[in-house]
Amino acid sequence: MKLGATGKYPQGSYGRHDEGELQFGVARDSYGNVRVDFGKPVAWMALPPATAIELAKLLLRHAGAKKVEIEL
Repeated sequence: MKLGATGKYPQGSYGRHDEGELQFGVARDSYGNVRVDFGKPVAWMALPPATAIELAKLLLRHAGAKKVEIEL
């Protein structure tokens, strides 16, 4: 998977500072740390609520959580 900007705006543009969709990876590195690689410098990002929850669950799983439950 190629990391970084895709040039797409699937949620529409947030204005002139919005650089569009960003593909990033989450993994555990050789030191045991959870690493988030954006593929480029990133000042901010916005996620729809459901995607933010999925990212939180992914980070928790990579951090070693055995069970992740989120109720809304």
